[in-house]
Amino acid sequence: MSTKTLALFFTRGVSLKIWKETGLFEREKLLYHAHLECGDLQQVLWMTYGALDEKIAKDLKTQGRLHRSVVLCQMPKFFNFFLGSWIYSFVLPLVHYKALRKSQVFKTNQIDGSWTAVLAKWLYNKPLIVRTGFTQSINFKKSGKNMLVLFLSQAVERFAYKFANSAVVASLSDQQYITDHYQLNTDKANVIHNYIDTKVFKPVESEKFKDRVVFVGRLNQQKNLFNLIDAMSQTNLNLDVYGQGDLKDPLESHAQKKEVKVSFKGVVNNNELPTILNQYHYYILPSKYEGMPKTLLEAMACSLVCIGTDVKGINEVIEDGVSGFLAKTTDTADIVDAIARAINYSNPNTISQNARLLIGENFSLDFFQKKEISIVNDLVGTHD
Repeated sequence: MSTKTLALFFTRGVSLKIWKETGLFEREKLLYHAHLECGDLQQVLWMTYGALDEKIAKDLKTQGRLHRSVVLCQMPKFFNFFLGSWIYSFVLPLVHYKALRKSQVFKTNQIDGSWTAVLAKWLYNKPLIVRTGFTQSINFKKSGKNMLVLFLSQAVERFAYKFANSAVVASLSDQQYITDHYQLNTDKANVIHNYIDTKVFKPVESEKFKDRVVFVGRLNQQKNLFNLIDAMSQTNLNLDVYGQGDLKDPLESHAQKKEVKVSFKGVVNNNELPTILNQYHYYILPSKYEGMPKTLLEAMACSLVCIGTDVKGINEVIEDGVSGFLAKTTDTADIVDAIARAINYSNPNTISQNARLLIGENFSLDFFQKKEISIVNDLVGTHD
C-alpha cells in the first residue's frame, strides 16, 4: 500500500462545480479513483478554483460518487471576484501550504495555471509532472488567436516545461511539438494517450438508429460543424449533436436553411454517454484540428463506425478503412465521400471490431494508470 500523496492543480479558473455541471466529473475522477483503489496512491489533493467545492465534494462522497481519499483544497471566497482566479493562482501554494508540503508529487491538469504548480515546486522542493490533454499554443495558432495571446501562451508553456521534471502529452504530434519548440529531451516528454474506461464504454446489443449519425463535442469553429451540416444535406441521414457552445444558434439556423434534420441534444453527463452512443451505428468528428479527442475514443470503444478528418490527433487513432474512415480534407465534398464510404462499406463489423481492439490495447484506463504511476514512482524515487 502506497503512502504517496499526489496534488493535482486544476486548470486556472476551473472548479469541481464546473466539472460537475459540464458532465466532466464522472470521467475526470476515474484515474484518481483507480490510483486510490489499487493502492498506487494513499491520497489525492484537488487544488481547485471553486469557493464552494469542499461542500460539493462532501455531498458527492455522501452519494458514493467521490472517493473518500480525494481531498478538496478550494479557493477561499475572498478571491471570488473578477480576476480573482488570476491573483489566487499566484498565492495558492501559500494558502494551502500545509497540504502541499506533505505531498510527494505535483501534477497539472492543463497548461493554463501551470505556473501555480511551478511555484509550489520551488517552495516545497517536490517533483512536478506537467500534464496536458492538448497543447494550448497549437490550438491558438490554428484558431487564429492574436499574436499577443499566442506569445503569452508559448511563454507559459516554455516556463512550465523548463521546470517540469516530466512532461506528459496525449499525442505523438504534441510530443514532437514540445521537444522541438522547448528543447525538451525526448526521455522527459512522455506520451500517454487519453484514457477510456473500456469497462463502461463498450458495445451493447441494442436497437440502433438506421438513419442517424451522432456527433459529441463543443459547438465551436474547431469542430467544423457548418461543413458537416452542408455534407449531411447531400445524404439521406439525420444528425444528432450532443454538446454546447457559442455556435449553437448559428448552427441551428444553418441547418434550417439547408433543410437538414439536426437535433441539438445539449450536454449530457459522461456516464450517460455509453448508453447514448450504443444507439448509433455511426459517429462523426469533422474537426479542423484536434489534440487527442476523448469523444472519438469513447465512440470507438463502443464499436461505432467512426468517421473523421485526416488531421493530427484524429489520424493518430483512425486508420482509414481499418479502424474507421478519414475524409481527405475538412472540406464538405471530402466529408460527403467519407460518409458514403462508411455507409456503403461491405463489412462494417470488421471496422467496429478493429476500433474496439485498438482502444482496449492503447487507450484504456488501466494502460494510462500504469504508465502514469510508473512516472510518479520514478520521480519520487529519484527525488528522495
